Amino acid sequence: MGKYREYLFNTALIATGGLVFAFALYHYGLGIDFRLFLILLLFAIILDNLGIMYTDIKLSLSPSVGIAAFLIFGTVGAATLMVTSVMFDTIVMRRKIKNGFLNGAMFALSYLPAGWLYEFMGGKIGEISIAQVKYILVYVIVSFLINNFILYYALKVQGKILFKEYWNESVLLELGTYVLMVPAAMLLAYVYFKHSLMFFVLSLTPLVFIAYVFRMVRDLVKANKRLNAIYEMVKMINSKLELDQILDTIVEVISQVVAVSAAAIYLTDSNGIATLVKAVGGKGKEGFRESYFKGEGLIGKVISSNKIVAIKNLKEDRSLDREKIFANYGSLIAAPLRSSGVPIGCLLILHVETNAFDDDSVRIIEIIVDQASVAITNAKKYYEVTRKSITDPLTKTYNRRYFNDALMENIMRADENNEPVSLIMFDLDNFKQINDTYGHLIGDEVLKEVARRIKNNVRSNDIVARFGGEEFAVILPKLTAEQAYMIAERIRTEVSSKPIKTEKGDIYVTITGGVADYPSKADSAEKLVSHADRALYAGGKSKGRNKIAIYEV
Repeated sequence: MGKYREYLFNTALIATGGLVFAFALYHYGLGIDFRLFLILLLFAIILDNLGIMYTDIKLSLSPSVGIAAFLIFGTVGAATLMVTSVMFDTIVMRRKIKNGFLNGAMFALSYLPAGWLYEFMGGKIGEISIAQVKYILVYVIVSFLINNFILYYALKVQGKILFKEYWNESVLLELGTYVLMVPAAMLLAYVYFKHSLMFFVLSLTPLVFIAYVFRMVRDLVKANKRLNAIYEMVKMINSKLELDQILDTIVEVISQVVAVSAAAIYLTDSNGIATLVKAVGGKGKEGFRESYFKGEGLIGKVISSNKIVAIKNLKEDRSLDREKIFANYGSLIAAPLRSSGVPIGCLLILHVETNAFDDDSVRIIEIIVDQASVAITNAKKYYEVTRKSITDPLTKTYNRRYFNDALMENIMRADENNEPVSLIMFDLDNFKQINDTYGHLIGDEVLKEVARRIKNNVRSNDIVARFGGEEFAVILPKLTAEQAYMIAERIRTEVSSKPIKTEKGDIYVTITGGVADYPSKADSAEKLVSHADRALYAGGKSKGRNKIAIYEV
């Protein structure tokens, strides 16, 4: 549907622009000095090629030549100049035929109506005066608004994500260039009317110099951003950030140095399978494959070969035909993430335009991914150390130390958000008898399986901890005691209804639980634990075990 919509929009734009332009030529004629026209066209093309790409928009000083041409030639001559200039730049210089016709149609629909409105309001062609300024501003503003209106929807139907994110900023930057271009265009037209053609041509050359200086400044800013990006990556390596924070920082830093329409980060597991851990742009994680086996697809091949891959034109590259993810993009960089030279994942950067990444882009990405790989490796090591310090080694649930901190944190959050938090205390029934009968190794197997069943029956944000011995605790944020009771019952049934298979045969176990919540049934963390524990023993154990009880105030 998206491609069909884009096709209809493009067809309508080209057809409408072509018809309006043909009507203008037939009805009004050109009425231009071709020698002057070719001179202005040459300068417009030069200024276009010295323009600065900002996301999906090119900022250039060529409109100053177009405005000057309008004041000299009139509406049709100026529109012809700008249409010819943009189509030459897009088709001949950038080799994008479809975009050339789209840009030509857009310029025709922008400059012709604006010129006709100028003349309708009383603006004069071939006359430069203070009285004309207001009409000239109307011409500039109307052509600017029409152009950007069409451009916005043209890029929107193409799904150019980055363009939409930077729309307001790019429009303001373009408006800023008109502060220079409008006076320059009026001065150029004045020089043409008052002086010789040679002097007029000489008056055009400062625009080329200014455009060149702007481009040099842009290149310096870009170089500074790239140095800053490397600095940010080095700084990140020396900080103890969580993996998610590091992944966010990597994407943020990369977007500062190269144009990004979408990006993804894959990390490999112990089996060599690359799994998606971070995605931005497009449809987020839904827009990317979840995993790749070793050597499978582009991601698998990059990881296996341990070499960066840069494809400038995805439309012509046949090796990726089977990967649907690349159908809506024009170019990509896929760089392996390495730890001590060994691949640990892959960074994928995509852009909707072809030839979006030059050789400098590839080099800076290589530098950044090397630094990013160190940061990811450090984060994973830090996570492993942290996880071991807060995890019970037998059951892989949280330990008592982490439970205490988590309970306090959840109670403080409950106070801030005026929400409840519940606690379930579980105790295996007759566990000593299991140890005495089957031995402690079998007892350990029972504890691990019970912990697994508890974790499988709670939400992802609930906290399961081994409280001590055969006792477990579950923290349930945002739930009342009555709601937590239903979950506790589900766990009790899951534990008691199925035998635990061991090398000494099937063992049936039961579990008893007590439930309390904050702040309804307890006013502190200590009392919440105490009341849930009291419900466990007074309401459950004392009444025959294999039961769940809620603490009653």
